[in-house]
Amino acid sequence: MFSRESELMTGHLKSSDNPLFPERERSCSEVSRLPVISRTARSLVLGCWALTLTSGHAADDDRGTHLAQTKKIAEKFQVQSLRNKKKVAGKLGEKPLLKYNDSTRQLNESTLWLWTEQDVPCGLMAIEYYPDLPKGAPWLYEFVSLSDSKVIVTRGSDWNWNAKQAGLQRRPIPKAPAPAAKPAQRLTQAKQLFQRFSAHESSPVDGRIELRPLANPLYRYSSEAAGLIDGAIFAFVNGTNPEVLLVLEAVQGEQDQPAEWRYSLAQMTGGEVAADLDAQEVWNQTEADPPAVRDSYVNGWLPKEDPQ
Repeated sequence: MFSRESELMTGHLKSSDNPLFPERERSCSEVSRLPVISRTARSLVLGCWALTLTSGHAADDDRGTHLAQTKKIAEKFQVQSLRNKKKVAGKLGEKPLLKYNDSTRQLNESTLWLWTEQDVPCGLMAIEYYPDLPKGAPWLYEFVSLSDSKVIVTRGSDWNWNAKQAGLQRRPIPKAPAPAAKPAQRLTQAKQLFQRFSAHESSPVDGRIELRPLANPLYRYSSEAAGLIDGAIFAFVNGTNPEVLLVLEAVQGEQDQPAEWRYSLAQMTGGEVAADLDAQEVWNQTEADPPAVRDSYVNGWLPKEDPQ
């Protein structure tokens, strides 16, 4: 982006187009002053430009450092699913699914990380940064199971959590179309089904807060072995902060049953949340102020020295 002064400096703007120098006859004394004014303006522009570039690079460096810190936190957690009495390790993604902020909670540069088994989601973790909290522990983690079996989450040898139930409780979607044959068509179907859902959060201070649906899925997958023709994780957000997750899956029918769309809902917040399908409530979760443990969700504060 260039200002009119920088355009003049680089020769992209004629002097006659510049309101500082209207086209007219000038005296010798005026002409002799023009280079001085031009150099002054040019110095101011270059100084502001250099300051902007320096600030931009510093902000980029800070964001890069912060992202590396959140990844280091995520890497300390191990996720395993229990399948036929065996533990199957989940794989952490190289990059976060989402980077987000939430001005209402004064959190910045937060991230969302996914663990998968053969590309199928098994767990999702939010790592949030609250720089102004007086507790001395500015990092909050939230983990929710997205597995169809129980999961075990550990953090080294000092912390572990066993989910009491599978994270995904799949339910059929009334009046949903049969899954389309092509992936692009199924994505269109999934987005149309997503529009039938809504979600809100309840706050003791602000009351009911309607959550905004993100138009595109955070993640999409399929697995012939698991009977999943297609799957997509959608989010309802406050600002850009995901609070409720909607998992839509085109599931292969058992035996002679046709394939169908099913849905699952999951909390990604310590607040009280609920979701509607066709304007009728179908799911809700009570407040889980950290640290909190639920059947398939857990959250807590991390020590201040953790990311170091």
